[in-house]
Amino acid sequence: MLNWMSLSLPIHESMVVYKNLEDKKPHIETTRNFAEHGMHESTLHLPLHTGTHVDYPLHAIDGGKCSSDYQRFPVAFTAIVVDLCPQPPKAIGLEHVQNLDLKTVDAVFFRTLAHPLEVFDPNFPGVTDEAASWLCQHPLLFVGIDQPGVERAQPGHPTHIQLLQKDILIIEGLDLSPLAGGGRLRCWAYTLGIQGVDAEPILVYAQADAPS
Repeated sequence: MLNWMSLSLPIHESMVVYKNLEDKKPHIETTRNFAEHGMHESTLHLPLHTGTHVDYPLHAIDGGKCSSDYQRFPVAFTAIVVDLCPQPPKAIGLEHVQNLDLKTVDAVFFRTLAHPLEVFDPNFPGVTDEAASWLCQHPLLFVGIDQPGVERAQPGHPTHIQLLQKDILIIEGLDLSPLAGGGRLRCWAYTLGIQGVDAEPILVYAQADAPS
């Protein structure tokens, strides 16, 4: 895809995962090798909430919609990147979203990192429930962030629930490091088409020379 950049993180065994939890780390298993089988094959063991992934309502809502309920992908959309670097706030609140012009965009992406994470930050900035409530007033397709999670330390997970109840899917683990200054982007997103799940990996591409 000429003039497009990837906003998805590469998957590898030493990648940063949420809270450094062992059960969220990907593992690549060699299942066939040349010495024994005359060929090489591998199996990827990948938790669906690791790396760049999309959350469906079933993740936070009992009985909520799963991946099978969406025919959204592949999808072209316009996103606005809110650049909060170099000093991101402790939390992404109403003051960071209420003045955004969202009339002609389909997604809001929050850039909080100048570079992809090398270690997990337990104090990463998440989107508050007040900010989520304001975003829910707009017909968005996605809210995304470059952190492993969109919320942090929220009892009851109100940010997830509010967005997902409105069919605003959540993209976590984006790589927004090339997008200093923020602005509007033309994007494409693709999933693997896994059926019946609460999350799955997503590939997001942005047009480097999209109009502002």
